[in-house]
Amino acid sequence: MEHTEQGGTMKNIDRRGFLTGAMATGALAAAGALFGCAPSDGEGKAAADASPAPERAGSASATWDARPASVASDASAGKDYDIVIVGAGNSGMIAALRAAELGGKVAVLEQSGAPTSWAGDIDACGSALMEEAGIEVDKEFVIHDLVRYASGKCDENLIRLWAYNSGAFVDWYQETLQKKGADVMLDVVKKKFYPDDFYFTNVYHTAYQPPLQETANPMGSEVAMPILVELFEAAGGELLFDTKVVELMQDGEGGRVTGVIAETDGGYVAYGASKGVMLCCGGFLGNKDMMDEWGVVSHKYCSNHIGGDGRNGDGIKLATWAGAARDASSTGSMLIFDRGCITTADDDGGLGAQGGTSPNFWWPGSQPFLRVNALGQRFCNEDNTYDFAFNLAVQQPGHYWWQVFDASCWEDIVSFGTTICSRLVAEEGAKNCLLLGQFYPCRSAEEYEEVYLGPNVENGNVIKCDSLDELADAMGLDADAKKNFLASVARYNEVAASGTDTDYHKAPWRLSAVDEAPYYAVKLAGWALATLSGVHVNDKMQAVTPAGKPIEGLYVGGLDVGGFFNGNYPQLYGGLCMGRCVTLSWLAAHAMMGKEYPTPVESAQLAF
Repeated sequence: MEHTEQGGTMKNIDRRGFLTGAMATGALAAAGALFGCAPSDGEGKAAADASPAPERAGSASATWDARPASVASDASAGKDYDIVIVGAGNSGMIAALRAAELGGKVAVLEQSGAPTSWAGDIDACGSALMEEAGIEVDKEFVIHDLVRYASGKCDENLIRLWAYNSGAFVDWYQETLQKKGADVMLDVVKKKFYPDDFYFTNVYHTAYQPPLQETANPMGSEVAMPILVELFEAAGGELLFDTKVVELMQDGEGGRVTGVIAETDGGYVAYGASKGVMLCCGGFLGNKDMMDEWGVVSHKYCSNHIGGDGRNGDGIKLATWAGAARDASSTGSMLIFDRGCITTADDDGGLGAQGGTSPNFWWPGSQPFLRVNALGQRFCNEDNTYDFAFNLAVQQPGHYWWQVFDASCWEDIVSFGTTICSRLVAEEGAKNCLLLGQFYPCRSAEEYEEVYLGPNVENGNVIKCDSLDELADAMGLDADAKKNFLASVARYNEVAASGTDTDYHKAPWRLSAVDEAPYYAVKLAGWALATLSGVHVNDKMQAVTPAGKPIEGLYVGGLDVGGFFNGNYPQLYGGLCMGRCVTLSWLAAHAMMGKEYPTPVESAQLAF
């Protein structure tokens, strides 16, 4: 799907380890776009002129946007900059580097002890790599398709800005990485099983470290982030870690944003920003109360909010406290995988319908094997994108499903030919990357057994039995559900043998009989990756008020920006989530530095 190539175990490492080891070992990967920073040694003249704020009623706010009391009177003066960027994730570091290249004095404030690396696939319309490959994209078709996908509950101007500038961004990104020996590849192995007239931009760009290996390549942000950091610091930029931005400095109520106040080990420090503050704080996946209030209902049925740590909506809160409008039309949007793994004892996919914290997942969960519900019944065409599969399943009892397959699973997976991060088969022209530090597309049944199947049978995520009757018992099905299950498998085998799924009309090459022992079952639920709603912005990525007036000096990037998606995520556009995050953040750097975009979009300029 399409946006994430998650790599490595979920952790932060110290800055020295990050800079010296990440490129060589691929060790860095963190669970989200975190955003604080560490204190600066220098002194400046930033004035703590934050506007007054009401007192917080107790330590826990009654609502997501309850504004805390100002700490301006407790803040000491820190350094002054042209631009302060809050958050050292992909969007923050790309905006920071570009602004520094354009001559800005830039600081990035990061709440953790190191930059965070998350995702890596970038969708774009018309990069040099695409041109070299002879791939043409109809930008207007893509724009209209994404607006349709969002049911019109989006800002077409943002989509248009991305479509017409994403190619230029990728070209810059590639040139940037090439300075340090890395590069960007174009994964084009997407349309293998689709009709010629089935149009989508399902090619995407990923950073890698040459030379490409046959499989298990460290890729994406894991490769790019150390380079972005090195070049940013070489351009004079400053990275301040272990400091959390808690307040924006503003010229009166609704006035220009002039800097930030951050909490450090030494107390509160005020940092000035003469050209602007940019918030790139990673959304609000870690804030269940905020997701509830914003209508992100799906999170309740996910067994894991992977990447939620540190993603507490702080950037969105800071913007709204400064007077910004929220993205009201698409507040229920989030990015979901269908790979969360729960135990036979769990009776709800959300582990109590509040969103779980299960650490277990089954990467092959997106493979279109037979799926049955808690009653043992097949309930859908299994050949769906990740969130569609999840959405269909949460209508079922317990909001979970069982994936069922047999001894020929590797041959079936080869036939299925799924792509992007659900890819399990190494293939020339595909990125074949290392995922979460342990998974990668395989070259043989033996390798698949070693990487995926064997370890998960051993740890109990996957149930393995010598007969379907035993499998049903091991799944914990009662007598009626067991009867349904055996009948469902028998019926599925019939349609698979005929080559025509007269029940749900699944594509013939994705029908796979369950008739060869041993048999396997995995109990699956949703896996939440990111929220997709945020702050309302204009074409310069400035936060705007409910009346559409830009808040001078306040810019927003990454997952804190709203208006691009609605309801769910267009999975067939591989890398679109990161693609829009980094492209629009890169454009914001141009806007803050007073530079024209590579491709100005007049309609977007006229929108506000």
